[in-house]
Amino acid sequence: MKQEAKERKGRRTAWKTRAKAVVKKHYLLLVVLCMVAVFFGTEFSYVTSHTHSMYNFLTGQDPDGTGIMVRIDDESILDKLSEHVFSDRVKEIHQEGKDVADELQEIKDDRIAQIRGGTRGALSSVSGYFASGKLVETVADTSISIFHSETPGTVLMILGSFLLTTAVWVFIRNVYRAILRRMFLEARIYDGVPIARLLHFKIVHRWLKASLSMLLETVYTVLWSLTLVGGFIKTYSYWLVPYIVAENPDIAPKEAVTLSRRLMNGHKIEAFLLDLSFIGWHLLGLFTFGIAEAVWATPYITATQAEFYAQIRSEAKEQGIEGADALNDTYLYEKADAGALESHYPDIEEEKAYIEAHRIELTPVRAFFAKNFGLWIGNMKEKNAYDDVEGRRQQIVIDQAELEGKLYPVRLCPLWKDEYKRTLRSTRALRTYTIWSIILIFFLFSFVGWAWEVSIHIVKDGVFVNRGVMHGPWLPVYGSGVAMIVVMLARWRPKPALEAALTILLCGFVEYMTSFYLELTKGMRWWDYTGYFLNLNGRICGEGLAVFAVGGMVAVYLLVPVFDAMISRLNVKRLAVLCIVLLACFGSDLVYSRKVPNTGEGITDYTDYKDTSERMQKIEVEQMFVS
Repeated sequence: MKQEAKERKGRRTAWKTRAKAVVKKHYLLLVVLCMVAVFFGTEFSYVTSHTHSMYNFLTGQDPDGTGIMVRIDDESILDKLSEHVFSDRVKEIHQEGKDVADELQEIKDDRIAQIRGGTRGALSSVSGYFASGKLVETVADTSISIFHSETPGTVLMILGSFLLTTAVWVFIRNVYRAILRRMFLEARIYDGVPIARLLHFKIVHRWLKASLSMLLETVYTVLWSLTLVGGFIKTYSYWLVPYIVAENPDIAPKEAVTLSRRLMNGHKIEAFLLDLSFIGWHLLGLFTFGIAEAVWATPYITATQAEFYAQIRSEAKEQGIEGADALNDTYLYEKADAGALESHYPDIEEEKAYIEAHRIELTPVRAFFAKNFGLWIGNMKEKNAYDDVEGRRQQIVIDQAELEGKLYPVRLCPLWKDEYKRTLRSTRALRTYTIWSIILIFFLFSFVGWAWEVSIHIVKDGVFVNRGVMHGPWLPVYGSGVAMIVVMLARWRPKPALEAALTILLCGFVEYMTSFYLELTKGMRWWDYTGYFLNLNGRICGEGLAVFAVGGMVAVYLLVPVFDAMISRLNVKRLAVLCIVLLACFGSDLVYSRKVPNTGEGITDYTDYKDTSERMQKIEVEQMFVS
């Protein structure tokens, strides 16, 4: 037994040593990838929970997360006070305390949600849902909302919103766990991991299958978690499903789960002890507001687990475990020899010749706008030709790095087909946009933001609330945020880290000034981050800005390029008509909303908390004085 324990400890030490080297080599990338998972609510929830717990402790807030300094709804305490000090003032204080307690019950759930990440405002509803989020919670909230609904129409809205939030969870948030593992596995071997690898499942046309595999794993885990012992054991039985999907997204969902069970047979205790060995980092994270986990421990732990998987996978293939032959992405674990690479990358010189023959020279004015703002001044045909050449130019850089063994060779992936080259080029973020694309990007993300906030409110409360200042189905802060990042930060797009930092500054400034302007001109707030960690006058907060950065990067590097590729194939005249109609509707709504802004419960009711808190503090002082 001692010898076995010693061997296990030696394996853990070796994995951790290699993991440290991987994290140091790809530090910024791996930290950002893990933080995306945190803000998506996909995993690593201990980072935000430790941040909130320590923040509440140091600021004296109630540990249940209400954000309230003093709780006086405990009638037994007030009753005892009344029994010992028979004065009219104490009785008045007692009654005032009860009145305040009644008010607290109405806003308590909202304050809990805000401390966890927020459920209101142009950004905070997304942050709150992502920060809290498991599918089980959504199902529970939906069931409660339906149960309390009084009309069939409300039930239909709740179900529709539930389907939307569930689809986002299944096809984006949950599958991100496998995407994250894919990038960590590549980071083990190669000098670089392109940001475009986030779309690997799309490029090899296996996104749906990967999503279904991750969904099945989650369903099994949730069902087993209903039993105490079974939940613990099965959590480790299915531990490797994200890695299996990351390596081979083509594997059938049930086979992925079964293969994980086989691979973990005899290794569950080892996995548990590996988890347990990081308890010191989690304690450090608790006492550093989660910062230690965010900046080091989380990527370090994930990289160590990737080493664990690589070891178990290798042993399974050596032992001939049934199903292990499906783990066939060899070059995730070793570099290909020069001969194999050269045979799969014979067209680089041909691509260079094509670029030279089809190069488009831009006038100084067009070059200025293309370089500094990513805007195309000209017709769509020329724009598509220019982007095609630039896409090929960018792809050559990637192909050359793969040929030299610096990056994972995508063309040696078992699922690769030559026709996927076009998909690669169409997802390139370094591209130009026409004014029509920018307009539609603005409306698309404005509508998506509106639909998302409305859906969350319906699922949580069972009530339709038309979010935002305006009356139409759009939240301009989402659309304008993405549009501004696309245009104003285009010059820095080749440097993602710098673009992320500038995104925080840009979005923070815009959100702060928007809140200030609305309160100055309308006399009310449409969002309030009071009580959040690192908030500034309740107008912006650290967590919200981080979500802006993550969302902005996902938008400009992944979603917007794909959307623009679709727009570029549309008829320009019809595109122009569509944009003009949308702008006319938006302009009319803007003029009307200046006179009659959208207000009401769930939209602008942000004054009760501040007033109630002040009253509570006054009562507390009076109670201490009477005592």
